[in-house]
Amino acid sequence: MTDRADNLARAQAFAVLATLLWPLQEAAGGILMREHHAAQVVALRYITHLLLLGAFVLPRYGLRRFMTQRPGLQMLRGLCMFGMPAGFILAAGVTPMSWVWTIFWLMPAMALAGAWLFLNERPGWFAWAAAFAGPLGAAAIWEAAPGNLVGTAGAVLMGGSFAGYVVLSRVLRQEPLIASLFYTAVGALLPMVYFAWRVWTPVSGAEIVPAFVTGLLSLLILGAFDKAVDAAPVTAVAPIIPMVLLWEFGLRVLQHQTAIFTADIAGMTLVTLSCVFYLSTNYLQERRQRKSA
Repeated sequence: MTDRADNLARAQAFAVLATLLWPLQEAAGGILMREHHAAQVVALRYITHLLLLGAFVLPRYGLRRFMTQRPGLQMLRGLCMFGMPAGFILAAGVTPMSWVWTIFWLMPAMALAGAWLFLNERPGWFAWAAAFAGPLGAAAIWEAAPGNLVGTAGAVLMGGSFAGYVVLSRVLRQEPLIASLFYTAVGALLPMVYFAWRVWTPVSGAEIVPAFVTGLLSLLILGAFDKAVDAAPVTAVAPIIPMVLLWEFGLRVLQHQTAIFTADIAGMTLVTLSCVFYLSTNYLQERRQRKSA
C-alpha cells in the first residue's frame, strides 16, 4: 500500500513537471515560428531531440539501448506526436485559435476514455469532472467562440493524438525509457519531414539556441510523461494535465502579452480548483486505504 501511494505521488510529480515545461516548449517554438513554417519547427524539434539523445546515449551504451520488443506500438505512439502538430497546422488560419485550444483540452477526457476502453481502467467521477474542467477553463481563458468544421477536426486530431500518446505510454511502460524517447521522435519526424522539406528555409545562427531548447524540452517533457504513466494509471495523470493552462497564462502575463479579465480569473480558478481537488481526493483515498490495510 505504501508503494502504491509512493508511485501515485511520483506519477503526479512527473506530470506536474511536464506541465511546467510545456509552456516553455511553446515559447521556444514560437520564436522559431516567427520565421519558419510550423512543420519545419516540429521537424527541428525532433531532429534536435534525436541528436541530443544520440549524443548522450551512443558514447556510453551504443545502439543496443535503442532496441525495443514492440516496434509497431512504439512507432504508433510516435505517429501520435505527428498527429498533434499536424492537427494544429490543419486548424491554424482557418478557425480562431481560441476555439482550437478549447477543443484540444478535451484531451484528458479522451485519455480517460482510451484508458477505459483499452486498459480496463475505471475512472471515477472525480477524474471525469477534473478532465472536463480543462476545456471549460480554456473556453473562459481564451474567450472562445465556436469555430468551423475544419478547425474543429484539426483540434480533435490534436487532442486525440496526445491522448493516444498518453494511453500508449501506459501500454508500453515496460519498455526502456531511452528506446521510447527514440521511437517517439522517429515516428513523429519521418512523416513531418515530408511536409517540412517543402517549406524549409535556412536557419540562422541566432535560431540555434531556441532550436536546441525545443529539442531538450522535448526530451524532458516526453520523458516526464512516460515516467508518470509508468508509475501510475492514466486515470491518475490525465486529469491534472490541464495545469498547463495555468502556467501558459502566467507566462503570457509575465511577458506582458495579455491582461487579466474576469473570464480569465474564472477559467484559472476552475482549472486550479479541479486539479487541487483531484490531487487532494487521491491523497485522502490513499490515506484511508493505508489506514484500513
